Order: sequence, then C-alpha cells, then structure tokens
Amino acid sequence: MMSASICWRFLRKRPLVIFICALIGFLLFLSQSPSIFGPPLKSPRPLTDYTGDGFLKEFIPAISCQKWLLGVGKLPVPALLIDVHVLQWIADGNCKNFSVNMSVKIGVNVNLKPKFNAFDQIFDVFYYSNDTSTDYLDFHTQPRKIIPQNFPNIQIGNLLVPTVIPQFLEFWRRAKFQSCRNVSMSERDSLSMVYWKFKILQRFQLTAPKIPSKESVEHLAVLRDEMLQFGIYPFLNGGTFLGWYRECTVIPHTTDMDLAVFSENWNPEFLEFLWSRQSKFRVKRQFGMVNDSFEITVLPKTRFQTLVDVFLLYNEGNKTDGTEYRWAGGTGPDGSKYKYIYPPYDPWCSADLLGHIFWVTCTPEAKVTLEYGPNWHLDQNSLNYAWNAARNSVPNGRFTEKQMKNEVYNIYRL
Repeated sequence: MMSASICWRFLRKRPLVIFICALIGFLLFLSQSPSIFGPPLKSPRPLTDYTGDGFLKEFIPAISCQKWLLGVGKLPVPALLIDVHVLQWIADGNCKNFSVNMSVKIGVNVNLKPKFNAFDQIFDVFYYSNDTSTDYLDFHTQPRKIIPQNFPNIQIGNLLVPTVIPQFLEFWRRAKFQSCRNVSMSERDSLSMVYWKFKILQRFQLTAPKIPSKESVEHLAVLRDEMLQFGIYPFLNGGTFLGWYRECTVIPHTTDMDLAVFSENWNPEFLEFLWSRQSKFRVKRQFGMVNDSFEITVLPKTRFQTLVDVFLLYNEGNKTDGTEYRWAGGTGPDGSKYKYIYPPYDPWCSADLLGHIFWVTCTPEAKVTLEYGPNWHLDQNSLNYAWNAARNSVPNGRFTEKQMKNEVYNIYRL
C-alpha cells in the first residue's frame, strides 16, 4: 500500500515535473538565442593568417643620429630616452639640431639612483619604478606619470631609444596619472562562481553573477596590446570606467567589459586581424558601420566567458550653437539606433586597474555624473540596466531591414 501511495503521489506531480522541464528547456533556448527577435545567428568567417600591413612600423635612427646618441649613451647605467623634442627630431631625421651640450631628458630606474648620482654628465633625469606586479613604468614626477612597460626599442650604448616613436610620444602625452575614488560599497549579494560557469542558472537569479575580476582585466590588457600594435589607443568606457573610478576595480556583478576608441583613431586592419589565427580573440558580435554606430564584441579564444565591447566614439557638432560633442552608437535587434551623448572627450590620462595601465578621461567625475547621474556612487544591480534607456542616450533613427540582414547586425555562432 505504501509503494502504491508513493507512485500515486509521483503521478499526481507529473504535470509539475513536465512544466519545470519545459521551463528549463525554454530558458536554455533563450540563453543560446541572443538574436531571437532579430536576424538569425550567422556562421563566423573562417580564421586565416593575417598578411595585412596594419602593424605599426619600427623606425631605426639615421646614422648621423646614431652617432650623436652613441655619445649621449656613454652612461654608467641603462637609461630610457624620454625627451619628446629629441625623439621628434630623430623621427624627422633632423639631427642637426643636436648639441653635445644640450640637456636631454632621460628616465632611470630608481634602484640605480646611487650609481647615477656619481655621474657628472648633465641630464634632466626622471626616476621611475618598474614593479613586476604591474605592466607600466611609474615615474616619480609631479604630476605622477605612468607609461606601458613594453614598447619596441633599440639600445645604443647604455641608452634605450624607442623605435616606434609616434606611439611612444602618444604614451607620454597620455601619461598623467589619474587616481580612482575607491568608494566603499555596501555588502553585495555573494553568488557562487558556479553561476558564472553555467549561464542557464543565471536566469533564476535576481542579481547578476560575479565575474572573475583579475582574469577579466588580464584579458582586457591583452586586447589593449593587440590594439596598440595597430596604432589604436583604447580607453575605459561604460561600466568598466565606472567600476575603475568608483571602486578601483571591476564591478563584480557587471556582465561584460567596455572599451571605446575615437572613430578617427580606428584602424580597419585591426578588425581583419581579429579574424586571424594570430589574434587571441574571436568576434562574437559586430553592429553598425564604421561611420555609424560601430560596435564589436570579442571573446577570448580560451573560451573565457567575459565579453568585451568596443565602441567607436564619433565627433559631431551641434547644429544650433556649434558646440562639439562625442557620441557612441547602440543598435537594437529591430534596427532602432541610439546615440550615447558625451561632452568633448579628453582621454589623456593614465590609470591603474588591478595592476594594468589603461587610459581614461582626465575629468572622470563629470563623465560618470553625466552617464549615471548624481547617485553614481551607489551600487545598482547590473541586470536592471537597460542599454537603450541610459541617461545620456537619445533615439537616432533606424537601419533598414536590408541593412540589418546583410550588414549592420551580425551575431556569430561560436
């Protein structure tokens, strides 16, 4: 009788079991169908070897410049040439401006300071720290400056000379250090990393899953370095920028990482490189056109789950008063377009995000206030964020059905 009763109870609950299974199946379908309300998923391009000429070219100084540099390079310790005027003259091949008595700006590792102090040659010396736990050189200047550790160079005597001089000059132009606020957040809902690995379980959560901050930033730095090879200087944007400024880290419940690039700084060869075997990333999504609302989303080939969105920022003038502003685009699955409006942008400062150098605006509080409002310092559930309802977004027309199908809305099946 007992076994019959158990069987009867199970049979009575079968509709509930079937409903739960059907619900799980439906959620699985949704999780694998990001374009269910838009054009269907597309097959990705096959990977090829990159054979383009988009990489920045190294420059070897003229013989006359090398002779002068060899004289300057008679130093007791290794030093880095950071004098922007001298570097520009070298790039121009205009070494006739050089003088044996001119004061030259150089960088010297602070650990070698005792040896260099005994040297009587006249230099304008800037000491720096080279911490192995970071990927930048930290100059002890006022204001503080940081630049990437790794860049192409040649050694002439004891003098290290950058060989991609335009890039090094851009590093130095962006070198002013911008600190973050490190606002203390109230205790957040702690989610098990199992929800990060199994996305379907996220559908049952009222809060977004916790992403691995350290690993996410490491992959972001790899993408930064790939972009730098093509002369592209990305800067932190969106939620990644907010997390850096507010908390000096990644917002733990964010769903992706965000970078932005000025449209005039974009190199189309980089997109070709992303479809190559050499890149460490795959293109997951590509929206818009290079001249209108362009956005790509990439994913590490290691199958690491943190997506990175890269937006182009366009420069435009207000037709009424002539003032300039920047905007990034957003594209909905129905073809609707949106503009995210920003004031004239100045990403000419450097920041530390978990030991990695990234570029940011030099006026961060003004930017987060514009985008997130006066309560930007308060934590908000990332799942409640609607991309097309941001404070700084406005409608911007619509792509045609033909454009959506063939050109401007591509989500790839990876």
